Amino acid sequence: MRTTIGVDGIDALIEGGVPRGAAVLVSGETGTGKSILCLQFILAGIREGEPGVYVTSDEPGRVFETAASLGWDLRAAVEDGYARVVQALPPGATIDAPLPPAEATAGAPGAAAAAAMTNGTSGPAAATVAAVAEAVEELQAERVVIDPPVAPGTPASEATPFVTDLVRGVLARTHCTTLVTGSRPHGSSGYTSLGVEEQLADGVIDLGIVAHDGRRHRVLHIAEMHGTRTDLDDHPFAITAGRGIVVGE
Repeated sequence: MRTTIGVDGIDALIEGGVPRGAAVLVSGETGTGKSILCLQFILAGIREGEPGVYVTSDEPGRVFETAASLGWDLRAAVEDGYARVVQALPPGATIDAPLPPAEATAGAPGAAAAAAMTNGTSGPAAATVAAVAEAVEELQAERVVIDPPVAPGTPASEATPFVTDLVRGVLARTHCTTLVTGSRPHGSSGYTSLGVEEQLADGVIDLGIVAHDGRRHRVLHIAEMHGTRTDLDDHPFAITAGRGIVVGE
């Protein structure tokens, strides 16, 4: 069984989609289109009757703004019960005191979610996982996006264990097909600055920017995908209003 990404050119490269229940890293530099690809993944699920949960360390309003800039009304999908946006607690956050109930569209995990720790652990990652699992259950969601897992500038000593616990916890608690974004500095040889996300993923969709004929172009390639025949070539793509990522243009 496959879960479509929602971009024809990408789905064609991975035999129709991501293996259902897998976790896939979407890696790339800032500005390559990682969040746009994640939004297309969630919106494709809504079209196919598969609700989705979008987890972000950013302000949830930024997710709605990004979608709206491309002509997509994610807020309406949330209001209609087809999607949920959950704001992740940051690494190092304290959850000793009862937290307010989670909003329908955003906010920190509620008290019930914070109490439902994963794998016998506690802390902000476990509380976020519990909030995501709660949202997945309420929506009967089949797709999860984690974009980005931690805010830029978070020290690696805090970010690495947090991302590990968050991704493993989401996979264990929800069994959803999951996209996780990971950023890397310009010129870096790895997929992400932390170097941990690819170790947790079943596949990698890498977005990049290359120079050619004096111009800069966006390209993507499927670095790996579990149980899938792939080619490692770079494929040019564009980002257009209303369509998002379009491969081959």
